[in-house]
Amino acid sequence: MLIQEDYIKTAARYLAILAEYTSTMSTLNLHDCSVVSENFFVQLLNVVYDYKLKNINLVSHNAAAIDLYDLENRVSVQVTSTRTLTKVKDCLEKFHEKKLYQDYDKLFIYILTHKQNSYKMDAINTENFKFDSKVHIIDKDDLLKRMLDLEPAIQKKVVDILQSGIKLPSEIKTSVSNEVDTLINLITLLSNNISQKPFDEESIIDPNNKITKRFKDMSSLIEDQYFDLCISYEPILNSAQKNNDIDSVKHSKVSGYLRDKSTRLLVDNKHDAMKAFDILMVEVTDLFKEVNINYDEMAVKFYLLKSLTQCNVFPLLRSEMRV
Repeated sequence: MLIQEDYIKTAARYLAILAEYTSTMSTLNLHDCSVVSENFFVQLLNVVYDYKLKNINLVSHNAAAIDLYDLENRVSVQVTSTRTLTKVKDCLEKFHEKKLYQDYDKLFIYILTHKQNSYKMDAINTENFKFDSKVHIIDKDDLLKRMLDLEPAIQKKVVDILQSGIKLPSEIKTSVSNEVDTLINLITLLSNNISQKPFDEESIIDPNNKITKRFKDMSSLIEDQYFDLCISYEPILNSAQKNNDIDSVKHSKVSGYLRDKSTRLLVDNKHDAMKAFDILMVEVTDLFKEVNINYDEMAVKFYLLKSLTQCNVFPLLRSEMRV
């Protein structure tokens, strides 16, 4: 793997986890950002955009309108977990109310979760100030696109800031259970991995008899394990899936990746489903270990077994059904 690719993937994982955590906290009306240090975004945006931002807390009378400022480059930034049009308009109103356009030519609004696909508002273009929602509302995806064009040494600085500045879920004491965290993070981490090739849709069949067909003599053991895990983890998965940012696109990416990955493991292990499943468990939990995230092993096993029953893990081929 190229070192630049490793930097981008690491940054993507940290930023995705931060986005999911922030979204979950917002859903529970817990809006504190203790997940990151006070100067985290100062460092991050300065490196990514080559600015000289400072924390606005040093100038408290402007704090309601902006969070970060760079007088030399005439740039200001609002950091928020709220992505709505109302929030954007409120920020712009306060910016104008305090006449901050006299000091700053640009206002960026950084969305900690995920920005909307579009914001129905006219671009602001006055003599003193310009604001275009397509340009000046940014999120983690914009940071990653910008990071692609940076030199490897600068990319490494970004990764160092992310790793030192973001407290991962294993380090955070919140009212969100470890099981919910595990499932949210699992879907996030898996969706960042892309399947190597499109999978044959004709293979996604017969979910009701899937475990019996694939595991044969071991099917009763697998079914019993899945039933027991369902009692505890199905409600937790339902709770995790209510997270606003775990959408159908993300689920589709996860499904595609699991079908591709599990099928290749099955073939590599001469169709020994138990052996292939154990390897899949190790490789999935390794994703958590790579970014030092605590996880609940049984929650991971439940998710993979549920994916198995849905034919997203070890999908049956039509040729197998005729045997």
